[in-house]
Amino acid sequence: MKNATVNPQKNSPALGATLAFLGIDRMLGLLHGAQGCSTFIRLQLSRHFKESIALNSTAMSEDTAIFGGWENLKKGIGRVMEKFTPGVVGVMTSGLTETMGDDVRSAIVHFRWENPQYDHVPVIWASTPDYCGSMQEGYAAAVEAIVEALVEEGDEATIVNQVNLLPGAHLTPADVEELKEIIESFGLTPVVIPDISNALDGHIDGTVSPLSTGGIAVEHIRAAGRSAATLYVGDSLAKAALKLKERCGIPAYGFTSVTGLKEVDMLMETLSAISGRPIPEKHRRWRSRLTDTMVDSHYQFGNKRVAIALEADNLKTLTRFLAGMGCLVQAALSATRTRGLDSLPSEHIMVGDLEDLETAAQGADLLVANSNGRQAAGKLGIKAHLRAGLPVFDRLGAHQKMWVGYRGTLNLVFEVANIFQENGKEAQKLAHN
Repeated sequence: MKNATVNPQKNSPALGATLAFLGIDRMLGLLHGAQGCSTFIRLQLSRHFKESIALNSTAMSEDTAIFGGWENLKKGIGRVMEKFTPGVVGVMTSGLTETMGDDVRSAIVHFRWENPQYDHVPVIWASTPDYCGSMQEGYAAAVEAIVEALVEEGDEATIVNQVNLLPGAHLTPADVEELKEIIESFGLTPVVIPDISNALDGHIDGTVSPLSTGGIAVEHIRAAGRSAATLYVGDSLAKAALKLKERCGIPAYGFTSVTGLKEVDMLMETLSAISGRPIPEKHRRWRSRLTDTMVDSHYQFGNKRVAIALEADNLKTLTRFLAGMGCLVQAALSATRTRGLDSLPSEHIMVGDLEDLETAAQGADLLVANSNGRQAAGKLGIKAHLRAGLPVFDRLGAHQKMWVGYRGTLNLVFEVANIFQENGKEAQKLAHN
């Protein structure tokens, strides 16, 4: 193991928590840390989504870093409530305040005692120190905190046609929207926690708001405890689904991936069983189109060597997809160590940074990573670079890519096949010259 991370592929866990909080309507995110930390998070998300990002900070200074930021946090919560009147406040911590040992839970309790006029505004806290995990872990911690704080337990009857959907941090707004439409096609009503499909989808509002807009409403999250089932996409959200099961008795169905023929078949069968309805004909048609596309393009994938560096849930999805299409995954590099990596169909599996990718990807035909992987691709002379994950800032439309379901898998097959085909033409030109 290396003694230092040279070119990290990890993002801050607080960035992941911010992404989750942005999926709640009228949410105000508050980072308990230094001003520069929140600026970096806004920069990363703005570069990826091409949108302004609503995030505030308690603006820790040298004095508060030494003597403690407990009072700073209370003042920060009060200030944003007074100035912006949010529907809910999401607090996340940075490495600075976690290392100092600030008692965030106690600060929130004391704020409640001192400011009863704000009792109607929920305050959610997610622990997201930079030294523990990556974007995926911070996102999952925020989803768990949202479920814990907002979902109501009760003896009311189950809403039989309502299901909860917990989408992973690796899914785009377009992915989430497609999953919602798939669920609705079975006559079910999805409660998506969090829902970035209408919050970070790249639309123009009439006015600019300091709060997140377009996500799921707080009252809909509260009703999630009456759902008939919970579906979660991405292994990192298993704990959040377990919380719903333990507190409300809601059965949970987990999907490591919903990209790929076998994976989507499992999703369709699960939804059919929950709803008691047959799989709609339109999905059968898209399945037929996907299988035809796989047949048409299989020769582009066969024996191509691929190196992948992504957050764990996304790594599992794309490694299994590409291996299933006939590629040889010579290296799969995860940003963090999580369960399930050892079973991936790859010659070399490791937790590493993008410097490790430069070694592991030698001789590869395709490199799969976020935009920061372009440096490794350039050094190794790999022309084929599939942008995936976050951030993607050197291509437009990353947040509108849709790779889930039969239709999304078809999109991904075409995109990768075209990259291989274009790269093959380039190689032929060079050989001819």
